[in-house]
Amino acid sequence: MDRVRIAPVIAVAGSRGKTSVVRAVESIFREAGYRVASWTDQGVDIEGKSQRGEIGPWARALTSLSAGGLDVAIQELDWATVATLGASLKRFPVIAITNLCANNESCLISPEMFRARRSLDRLRANSLQSARLILNADDYAVVKENELESAERFLVGMNPDSPLLRHHVDNKGAACWIDGSEIVLYQNQQSKPVIDLRWLKWTRNGSIPFAVQTALLATAIARGCGLPLELIASGLVAHEPKPELMPGAFNMFRLGSSQIVVDRPMPPWFLKRTLRAAASLGTGRQIHVTGPMYEIDTHELFAIGRLLGRGDSVMIIHGDWTDDRLGLIRRGAAANTVPPIVLQAVSERSAIEQGIGMLRSGDVLLVLAEDAVAAVRVVARRVRRQTSLNQPAAGTA
Repeated sequence: MDRVRIAPVIAVAGSRGKTSVVRAVESIFREAGYRVASWTDQGVDIEGKSQRGEIGPWARALTSLSAGGLDVAIQELDWATVATLGASLKRFPVIAITNLCANNESCLISPEMFRARRSLDRLRANSLQSARLILNADDYAVVKENELESAERFLVGMNPDSPLLRHHVDNKGAACWIDGSEIVLYQNQQSKPVIDLRWLKWTRNGSIPFAVQTALLATAIARGCGLPLELIASGLVAHEPKPELMPGAFNMFRLGSSQIVVDRPMPPWFLKRTLRAAASLGTGRQIHVTGPMYEIDTHELFAIGRLLGRGDSVMIIHGDWTDDRLGLIRRGAAANTVPPIVLQAVSERSAIEQGIGMLRSGDVLLVLAEDAVAAVRVVARRVRRQTSLNQPAAGTA
């Protein structure tokens, strides 16, 4: 970055998982002793302190970056923001792209994703020639070649034998992948182990695929910025996801012998992987809390209902639904061989409380929160209360 006199501002774009990647990268840089600012959908943080407002604090952060008061800045970009940036995309020396459609054909032909694909093309075509593009090779639309793209590619993927990743490596490109339980870096035609996933508690020993992809992307970003492997490994180990800083992510809470996950509504192609990850957390029932999901297209609700109603599950539906949308999600749930129990609650808070009250050993409660911030607070408060009740009084045996 110093060589080409570009301010060290890292961009993280994609459909899902952006904030998780930003927080993991923050952890690496902080562990390495760097002063960091970040801008996510939760606002601007400067050296770990939340700021009031967004435009003003971010302008101050960039000024401080230029003056030497900060070392690195990380900016989360949604597709709508990318579409407005144009030539200013050239200010990013490192750009990471988490995903687009998870290789789902229905997603790729949707109007929303058509606009997202145009933004993705714009991002790659307008990046600096000297920039590094960190791309998720497990999402084929992300890694697809673009004739206008001139930046250096750095690919990450779960499997080194995937055709796209193998082709990239055969052409001497830098890459990151998983070998057994280890993150492996390939650069300058040499492969080196970075860290064993069993050291990263937030990946649940590597059992949560999108957490592993977060670790891969964070590793590639940090390495793309020139950080040594030892510092990258230390930063990944030190990373501790905080639900209040990314309430719309896959936030996990333990309540006794049960698990609670707070995420947000999502289309079926992303919901599938979220449900698989939630199912891996327990051996009991899956309890799903969902509201009206206003931002999800009506025609997707049947598929969502079917996914939420699979297995030994319970659905708790809350909020104000239109008859057609409620009918679709109910019919989707009923289409399963063994339909789920479907309950209704007045509000999201009451639905969460109802779900918590139903938990037995090994159960998992997944909340697709309309108001993720409030949902995280409700769950965290309940967990703290339960923890304090379970602690023995001072002096007891």
